[in-house]
Amino acid sequence: MISKNMCYNKNKYQYLDRFVQVLNDNQMNKLFSAKIIIFGVGGVGSALAQFLVRSGIQNLDIVDFDKIEISNLNRQLHAFQSNIGQMKVDVLKKQLLDINPQLKIKTFPIKFNQENINQFDLKNYDIILDCIDDIKAKETLIKFAFINHIYILSAMGAGKRYLELPNFEIVDIKKTSYDPVAKIIRKYCLKERINKLDVCYTKQKASDFNCKNILSVVYYPVNMATMICAKIINKLIEE
Repeated sequence: MISKNMCYNKNKYQYLDRFVQVLNDNQMNKLFSAKIIIFGVGGVGSALAQFLVRSGIQNLDIVDFDKIEISNLNRQLHAFQSNIGQMKVDVLKKQLLDINPQLKIKTFPIKFNQENINQFDLKNYDIILDCIDDIKAKETLIKFAFINHIYILSAMGAGKRYLELPNFEIVDIKKTSYDPVAKIIRKYCLKERINKLDVCYTKQKASDFNCKNILSVVYYPVNMATMICAKIINKLIEE
């Protein structure tokens, strides 16, 4: 339980009361002081950002170059008819501040790549969350985090699946199987001698649709976001 001398203002953080009452001083401090950045706020990233803020994260930055489109409505939790055409990071920031007006948040409405990595000052973050679709961008982020000893958790594939109940797990990249994205990242990590990388993935095989776009349904990316959020919150309060 929270001690009387804990810097927890019940009125200011009343929205967290159902959770933080079970935390001690040290856990609260770690939860409140952690600085996290999410790259990609689409199906997985938009849900993940909301879950983290609802779980007590107070410092969260978000990166995405894209605008909300009508095709996002079926799976991206920040997408509504009323905000189609708006920047995803702007919409999400407004929603997150509506959950916690004291949230410290910075938005980056740009497409992350190797050329602009220095714009993010990534060494100042405790945790990097990779929810990017672009493989080259994922690889750049993973390598930077590894070299600079920053914890990163990388999302693998959540699309092309709709059958069965979602069954995601968080493991080291070397233990993954079946997932096509994980296969590419495994080879990259081996080539670059990256010997540790936590990823969220599923062994459930992707369906082979004869379709131009990657098909997706809400309960797969949102379940992945739930797993990543649980991992991050537990990592912070258990260390």
